[in-house]
Amino acid sequence: EQEQSITNSIALLPGGFKPPTKGHFEAFKYILENADKGVVFIGKKDRDGITAEQSKAIWEIYAKYLGKPIDVHIANVTPVRSVYEFADNNKESYITVGAGAKDDDIKRYSYFEKNIDKYPLVNIVKIPIQSEGISGTKTRHLIANNISEAISYFTPNDMSETDKEAIKSILHLK
Repeated sequence: EQEQSITNSIALLPGGFKPPTKGHFEAFKYILENADKGVVFIGKKDRDGITAEQSKAIWEIYAKYLGKPIDVHIANVTPVRSVYEFADNNKESYITVGAGAKDDDIKRYSYFEKNIDKYPLVNIVKIPIQSEGISGTKTRHLIANNISEAISYFTPNDMSETDKEAIKSILHLK
């Protein structure tokens, strides 16, 4: 009875998300499968006119489709730094960190592996490319030139038309 029981498992997805695409959505779904809840950390820098606030608002719409409690935060410094801070503040929880399949994302979290004694409950997962590798660059180009085509291209397929319209409105609040 004196053993401390671990009751929480949390999936973390850090990234720029300008904007979050169906690839990001599917990646989060992938790591959320065995978690009780999820946390998204968004980079604070704008990218081609897409702001962190817009990305947060879109993630909050996506969260309704994930079936688990989701918190969405704009990172104070960087999304990677937010992951480390979260791990330091939640040592009693199982934590799964999603790392992208490109650009050696997984190397950003090598400190966890080098310090496994300090972070025994942190697991880094390399997420396979989702949704045929939706391009953020193409998404931003479409948003600038054809918002309806952009919405069809980058939002999750099973999203309601009402939510797609809400995302359109978010992106036009520049």
